[in-house]
Amino acid sequence: MPMSSPCPSCDSVNIKEIWVGMLKCDSCGFIWAPVSEGSVDYASLYGHGYFFGEEYQDYPAEEQILKVGFRKFERQLRTLFSNYPGKPRLLEIGSAYGYFLDLAAEYFDVTGIEINAEARTYCLEKGHSMHNGDLFNLEDNEGFDIITSFASLEHIPEPKAILSKFFDLLKPGGYLYLTTIDSGSLLARVCGRKWRMIHPPTHVNYFSSASLSDLLRRLGYTEIRVKAVWQYRSLDAALLPKFAKSPLYGLVQKTGINKWPIPFNFGDIMGVLAKKPG
Repeated sequence: MPMSSPCPSCDSVNIKEIWVGMLKCDSCGFIWAPVSEGSVDYASLYGHGYFFGEEYQDYPAEEQILKVGFRKFERQLRTLFSNYPGKPRLLEIGSAYGYFLDLAAEYFDVTGIEINAEARTYCLEKGHSMHNGDLFNLEDNEGFDIITSFASLEHIPEPKAILSKFFDLLKPGGYLYLTTIDSGSLLARVCGRKWRMIHPPTHVNYFSSASLSDLLRRLGYTEIRVKAVWQYRSLDAALLPKFAKSPLYGLVQKTGINKWPIPFNFGDIMGVLAKKPG
């Protein structure tokens, strides 16, 4: 059945409901969960519980493991500025507890944005420059050399407006690097509505590599590169919520293996690099 509201990515009205509460644009392939203005209290949705028991079991407990992955991203992005005089200016969207900023600060002049007040305060206490979650009101006269966004785009109800804002905040010749879920991946297509990443209202945007690349091009970005990325988690993060009372898992905990960084790549999380012409 056609929908009256246009696609948030390409403005097409060629839209259909594919699952209850989930829409897909037949013109660009973008999938989303509509969120009416004022219907979600984002400060509460991404409050204390988000990092402790809801989305994450215990986010700070995973610091060293999360930094294994962030270090790899930081090293890759650093190569973009090998001949840059001084420290390039970096803005991270959705900084959480600042683990990427901790690593990037050695080579970049870093600034973060985070909606969670506890996490933002934690970053400020470590000396990072921080803004609250209202990106649309952020003004910066100097511009950023690179904007990073790890697992944040899927959470933001206005993806085109956000990516356009990133473009405006970048210096000419600056880069955008983001990771987000890939609705066009084999795993997503096989699982359908049961795909592990479909859980509105936290995840509301579901780009494929093709639909995201198309949007970035229409907004003026060039040199767009996309590839599946590796993630790192512990067995505690993956299994503890379901097997905390299992005697077998108790034995695993005694070995210490549950704290090791476990790499995984299901092909359904993509890393996207794009450039603002300059």
